[in-house]
Amino acid sequence: MTDARPAAPIALLVFLMVASQVAITIFLPSLPAIADDLETSQALAQMTVSAYLGAFALAQLVVGPLSDAVGRRGPLLTGLVLFTLGSAACAFAPDITVLIMARVVQAVGGCTCIVISRAIVRDTTDAAAATRAMAYLGMALAVAPMIAPLVGGQLEAQFGWQSTFLATALLGAAALVATVTTLRETLPPYARKFTRPGVLALSYVRLARMARFMGYSLSTGSMGAAFQAFIAGTPVAFIVVMGVSPEAFGFFILSAPVGYITGNYIAGRMAQRVSRTRMIWIGSVLATAGIGATVILALTGLDSPAALMLPIFIYSWGSGFIIPNSLAGALTAVEPASAGSAAALGGFIQMGAGFLSTMLVAGLVQTSFLQLGLLMLACSLISWLFFIALVVRR
Repeated sequence: MTDARPAAPIALLVFLMVASQVAITIFLPSLPAIADDLETSQALAQMTVSAYLGAFALAQLVVGPLSDAVGRRGPLLTGLVLFTLGSAACAFAPDITVLIMARVVQAVGGCTCIVISRAIVRDTTDAAAATRAMAYLGMALAVAPMIAPLVGGQLEAQFGWQSTFLATALLGAAALVATVTTLRETLPPYARKFTRPGVLALSYVRLARMARFMGYSLSTGSMGAAFQAFIAGTPVAFIVVMGVSPEAFGFFILSAPVGYITGNYIAGRMAQRVSRTRMIWIGSVLATAGIGATVILALTGLDSPAALMLPIFIYSWGSGFIIPNSLAGALTAVEPASAGSAAALGGFIQMGAGFLSTMLVAGLVQTSFLQLGLLMLACSLISWLFFIALVVRR
């Protein structure tokens, strides 16, 4: 037994993050075309977003403990195979049912990229090095979904909606080859830990009874639900209702990820001087004000894509304060030995909330941005209420 650690393969881990995140948003400009080509409703086409989020939420409850029991490399390679095959199956789906099922397979594979990448960082780094590594991975999580709709819009315009999924399959295949050739196992046999399903379930139940942990986690999940509702609803609102072209769609939603990255950066600079609680308050005010402004614009008939860019930026700026502080607060609310289970349960809550909000989006009859704006406003207010009731008051 040795304490020597393999070096953290940061470039590979960033690539894995990018592949999994591109799959969420690259096909968004194609949602109207998918509905037309597969002769289905816009609501069912939007279910392709919900299917990914729901499968992702459930899979991470299993993937993390599995990688602790058998090691990182095997589950990651299996996940990349599933991700690649699922992406290809999406491209050749003959109907919406097959497309949704293929998205589920794609999501399970994409989940392994994120969960195991974070676990590999934990295996191979300590202290400041781990913080730097997580910062790189966090940047990939933020930037990849921002760029993907821009690329997807161009692919849709030139080659059709199938090309967006073929591009994702190529990313998955490249990640698989890179992993096979460059990654060695980072969790040695003596460090592996098998947790019986019953014990794991009891651990999740115990965490669910911890008010501060749940307050932070539910606050994060509600804000994530607002963003996922935005992701699922804007293709219909902008392309179908407002007439934006698929290739221009990505530019109009660019303010959302830019705002989030800006909020993240400012919150990081303020962390030494301003408390976590105060930063979440600031973020909640900004997010609610930004989404409230979109509702006002829609009620006055001024909700053009260009007019919505600034309030969406303000909402996302606020999210950039809330989400990282709430994630950190959730993990510090539990003892270190429960950090892994807490991260898995928190991720499940976040993705599960996104699944629920996108299901609601699929049921909306969108005539302007009003319906989507009201749903996002409700999610923002619920996030604030969870924080006040379960964190501040305690």
